[in-house]
Amino acid sequence: MSAGETESERRDATRGIAAVVIAVTAVSTSAILIRYTDTAPLTISFYRLILTTLMVLPWAALKCRDELRGLDRRTILRLAATGLALAVHFALWIASVKMTKVANSVVLVTTHPLFVAAISAFFFKEYTKKIALLGGILAGAGVVIMFVGDLSGGSIVGDLMAFGGGLTAGIYIVMGRSERKKLSTGTYCFVVYGFCTLFLAPFAFWETGFAVAAQDDWLYLIAMAAVCGILGHTLYNYALGSVPAFFVSTSLLGEPVGSSLMAAFLFAEIPTGMTLLGIPLIFVGIILAAWGSARNAEPAEAPT
Repeated sequence: MSAGETESERRDATRGIAAVVIAVTAVSTSAILIRYTDTAPLTISFYRLILTTLMVLPWAALKCRDELRGLDRRTILRLAATGLALAVHFALWIASVKMTKVANSVVLVTTHPLFVAAISAFFFKEYTKKIALLGGILAGAGVVIMFVGDLSGGSIVGDLMAFGGGLTAGIYIVMGRSERKKLSTGTYCFVVYGFCTLFLAPFAFWETGFAVAAQDDWLYLIAMAAVCGILGHTLYNYALGSVPAFFVSTSLLGEPVGSSLMAAFLFAEIPTGMTLLGIPLIFVGIILAAWGSARNAEPAEAPT
């Protein structure tokens, strides 16, 4: 804490850090819950998002009514595009969990800070430090190692889908970054989650006619929404209003660690030698890329 910070700012920062800790723990259960369900991936994605949206609705209705009414057409269109990116992210990543090892899926999808840095540099000329470029090279090497390790195992398609989930997550973060600075957590999450649900709906209907494979799956779907959606992603969005983006970005590396440990214990799914070789390179690369990017970025000023 700096000497110039007020007591209120210290409390906000403390809440933000606590929110990140809870969020990391919550999202680490996501891949495990997906593995326990028998429902098809697009249908899982749809129900996860619609249930999360319904859980955010009371908060938005009570706290954000005036802000929601004041949204202009351009803002709504930008939030819709953000919701589309989020829908593609969930569709790709949830399918990948069903097709490859949990460790591979959660590590590869967590590469999104690399895409955030690349997209920001290409489209917004937000060039990063050389150390961030080094991070990108190291992480890229780690990804290639993991891909090569799975070429003979038949799960390369799942790896590619997880990697695509990381790319679309990066697009989602970049698209929503400026909107999140102007809108409260409740408004941003309710509108983006709502649009995401609408985009997923026709594909879930095409896949299964909205049918859930087993009654027990409803418990897992509700848990995904409440634990991973509300306590996970929504708390991350909240934390961006009071703690540095670099801290939030690097904290996401806790998800693959937690998920992989749970998968090893629950499913006896031990990472291969190539995966264990690639993971440290990806982690170091993401940390360097996020640090280099954060040094050029303005502090987040999102309302909470």
